[in-house]
Amino acid sequence: MEITNISSLFCVKGIRFKIPAYQRSYSWGETQINQFIEDLENASSQYYLGHFLFEKSEDKSILLIIDGQQRLTTCVIFFSCLSEVLKDRKDVCIDLDDIIDYYLKDLRKGIQKFETVDEDNNFFLDEIIEHSHNAGNPTTRSQQRIRDAKERFLKKFAETDTEELLRWYHLIEEARITYFEVDNKIQAAQIFAFQNDRGKPLSNLEIIKSFFMLQIYLHSEGEDLANQNIRYIERYFSDIYSKIVRVTIKEDEVLNYFWRSYNSRGFNSEDSVSQIKQTLLKVEDKIQWIKDFMFGLSSAFITVEKIENSKDGYIMDLRYLNNMALSYPFFMKADRLRVSEKTYTRLAHFLENITFRTLLRGGRADVESRLNHYLTKENDIDKGITEMIWLIKNNGWWWYWGDHEMKRVLKGWFYRNRVDNYLLWKYELYLCNENHPMPHKVTFDDLIKNESIEHIAPQTPTNGDPIANGYGEYEGENGISSGEWLNSVGNLMLISQSHNSSIGNKSFAQKLASYGQDNLLNQQKEIVEFVSNKTNPVWDSRAIENRQKKIIEAAMDIWDLNNI
Repeated sequence: MEITNISSLFCVKGIRFKIPAYQRSYSWGETQINQFIEDLENASSQYYLGHFLFEKSEDKSILLIIDGQQRLTTCVIFFSCLSEVLKDRKDVCIDLDDIIDYYLKDLRKGIQKFETVDEDNNFFLDEIIEHSHNAGNPTTRSQQRIRDAKERFLKKFAETDTEELLRWYHLIEEARITYFEVDNKIQAAQIFAFQNDRGKPLSNLEIIKSFFMLQIYLHSEGEDLANQNIRYIERYFSDIYSKIVRVTIKEDEVLNYFWRSYNSRGFNSEDSVSQIKQTLLKVEDKIQWIKDFMFGLSSAFITVEKIENSKDGYIMDLRYLNNMALSYPFFMKADRLRVSEKTYTRLAHFLENITFRTLLRGGRADVESRLNHYLTKENDIDKGITEMIWLIKNNGWWWYWGDHEMKRVLKGWFYRNRVDNYLLWKYELYLCNENHPMPHKVTFDDLIKNESIEHIAPQTPTNGDPIANGYGEYEGENGISSGEWLNSVGNLMLISQSHNSSIGNKSFAQKLASYGQDNLLNQQKEIVEFVSNKTNPVWDSRAIENRQKKIIEAAMDIWDLNNI
C-alpha cells in the first residue's frame, strides 16, 4: 500500500486514469457534493481523501480505477470548475495551465488525463475537460449528475473569495490518499472483495459483485482461466451499469426482484445478499452458477427497462398503481421463459386486476403467499393464470380478493382509499367508451395530475343547513353523514383543483350548473342523471346510492376476472 497525495498521483508524466466499463458511472448527487464542499470549508491544514485501488491495463500508460472512481471524478470536476472561475479573476498566484496540464489534459500531447466510462466520456470531455458548448443535453442520469456537480461547484466558487478558493485548491492537491496498484484482475478481485465486503456502505449489487469475483478467483483452475472468467463477469457488469442509468428503480430493488423470480423461496426471500451467498456456497459448479446468475440478472434489467417504457395499457396501469414489487418477479420469470406476447399481455392484465383488488381492500391479508406457488413453480404461465383466477373465484383462502369482497369495500367508506383516484379515472374511461380500449388515449398522469377528489354533498354544508341548499338530510339513520354516504364512492368525483376551490361548499344547484360546462369530465356531466327533480335538484342519499350502484357495476365489468 502506498501513501501519497492527489498532486503526486496525477503528476506522473504519461500516466492516464480510466474508469472501466464494468464499474459504476458517476453517481454523486447534491448531498455528496455539498458534503465535499463542507469538508473543504471545515478543513484546516490536512485533508484525507481515502483509499484507491488501481489495476494496470495492457496499455501500461493507463491505470484502471477499480475503487474510488466517484471521489476521483469529483476531484477532476472540482479542478475544471476552479480553473474556469479563476481565469476571470485578478491576482491569482497559481499557474492555471498547471491545473489543466495535471488534472484535465496533457497540454503537450492534447490527451485527456482522466476518462469516465465509455458511455459518458464524450460528454465528460466536452463538458468538463474542454468546457465546450458542444456537450449538448445529457442523455444518461450519470451525465446529468456530472453537469449538476459542475453547476454546483461553479455557483459555490462564484460566491467564494479568491483566497478561500486557493486554500481549497491546495487542500485537494495535497489531500492524503492511500492506494494499491495491482498487476492483474485476480489481485484486483481479491483486494476489492476483502476491502469492500467488510462494512463499507456498498450497494447489495456491489457486494455480490465483489463476492462473485472472489469466488471465481478461488475456484478457477489456473490464473489464465481465472482471468478469463473474471472478464466474463466484468462484461455482464458493464452491461448492467449501462442499464442502471436508464431505469428509475434502484439497482438493489432489481436485484431483489430478480432473486425472487430466480430461487425457490420467491416472495419469501428477505436478505437476498445472504441467500445468494449461501446458495452459491452449496452448489458444486460455482463458476457456471455465477455465469447463469449474471445472465439472468442482466436480463432482469432489460425487463425493467422494457416495463418502464411499455405502452401496453395493462402495464401502464400497473405503473400507475405503484405496487410493482408484486409484478416485477412475474415479468422477469415470463421473460426468462420467453412467453408469447399474448401471454405477456394476459399476465399484465391479471397482475393489474389482482393488484387493484389487493390495494382496494388493504388490510393485513397476504396476497404474496397466495401467488408465491405460481412464481416459484416452473409451470406454464397461461395455465397458472387460469388456476389463480379459479382460486380467487372459488377458494376460501383467496376470499379476500374475490368479487364479493370487492363489492363490500366499494359499498363502504371509500374516501382516501389508496385507489380512489385510480378507480375514478378508470370509471371516466369506462364512460368515454364502455369497451375501455387499450392503450388508453388519456393516461392516468394526464388526467390525475390536476385533479382532486370532490365531495358532491360537501363535508361541511353551507351555513349548516343542507336541505335549504339542495342536499338531503345529513343526520339520522340514513342521513348523508351518519349513513356513511358522505364518503362513499357515489358521492366522490374527480374535479380539477381550481374548479373544486371555486365551488367549495356552494348549493347543489350551483355545483350542478358548473358540472354541466363544456370540456369537463363525463362523470361530472352525468351527475344530473341521478337527480329525480331537474327543476328543483336535490342531492340526497338516494341519488348517492344510485350513483354508487352504477360505479360498482362499472368496476365489476372493468375488473371482471372472466375477461382475462
